[in-house]
Amino acid sequence: MADDARSRSAGRPHLPPILRPHLEASLQAAGAAPLKRHGQNFLLDHNLLAAIVRDAEVQPGEEVLEIGPGPGLLTRHLLDVGAFVRAIEIDAAMEQVASDLVEPHLREGGRLRWVHGDALAGSRRLSPALLALLPGTLRLVANLPYGVAAPLLMALARESDAPPLQVVMIQKELAERLSAGPGGRDYGPLAVIAALTCRVQTVRKVPPGAFWPVPKVQSVVLRLERAPAWPGKEALERLEIFLGLAFRSRRKTLLNSVAEGADLRASEVQAALELKENDQKKRAEAFEALQLERLARKWADHAPGERPRP
Repeated sequence: MADDARSRSAGRPHLPPILRPHLEASLQAAGAAPLKRHGQNFLLDHNLLAAIVRDAEVQPGEEVLEIGPGPGLLTRHLLDVGAFVRAIEIDAAMEQVASDLVEPHLREGGRLRWVHGDALAGSRRLSPALLALLPGTLRLVANLPYGVAAPLLMALARESDAPPLQVVMIQKELAERLSAGPGGRDYGPLAVIAALTCRVQTVRKVPPGAFWPVPKVQSVVLRLERAPAWPGKEALERLEIFLGLAFRSRRKTLLNSVAEGADLRASEVQAALELKENDQKKRAEAFEALQLERLARKWADHAPGERPRP
């Protein structure tokens, strides 16, 4: 079976495409519809779905995580190449839709584990349901809901059990913020965390017309490969606290922004950070990720009682 799956994945997609009338009929039968509050824009382009699986280099027998599978359009392509899929979906109605659209032979052998639940607990933490799915997963392959993509990716960056390779469909604007370098307006906490935890690569652009309903934004497929020198969860949580202060007032210097956010005098912050004279005049966006990580360590020593927000 593995050899058969591998040979199929090397060529053009062999699965029959799911056309919009078929999808709409399955949704209607389940009493479901695309929900804006869940960011449900379903990727219908059959060739693009297969291309995303190839971008992720999914191998037969691998454990793959999918967040927000919706009606299972990407899920069936992952199963088709022989993956074992762990899927978590917030919309309870979608499980019935996926049961209709994902061919029975693809689900044989327990290769699809479907969990109904929210991927996030609060605004910044992974839910227990998602955390339970992480151990042993090698890849995340997903069309992430736009509204939660940023906190999901940042929360995954903090977890040691997170898949080391993540290939995700996200909003183009978010991709630009994740891959931005120092000095630009897109450079901020997201870019800093990404620079320290992974290698970020835009794989392909996806036009709005490939989705239904058609979104009002541009999308891209982004590849994030975990860095060998991953800083660790404690260091990243410490860094997030500091970045929240450093980028709090982007028009101010890092020194003054931290002072304002921490309700301290600039001289007190300077005593903790020991900035060079030239660095005292710089905004946070002028510092490279490694510099900000070092400053975060110093700040943690100065304010050890601070903890990440829930």
